[in-house]
Amino acid sequence: GQVVNHQLAPNRHAWIQVARGSVVLNGENLDQGDGAAISGEFKLTVSGRKRAEILLFDLA
Repeated sequence: GQVVNHQLAPNRHAWIQVARGSVVLNGENLDQGDGAAISGEFKLTVSGRKRAEILLFDLA
């Protein structure tokens, strides 16, 4: 599947929500309906396992 990389600036956090399909986020499997909070990471790598739609929030 497609791979998307996102850099987080220092002191930033993220939330990812899987609306459809399934993805791998930094080595962790997430399926439809799953969400994940990310802190302390600077690079996010999301790869699709099945056709997927995600929401990625870059937060202060």
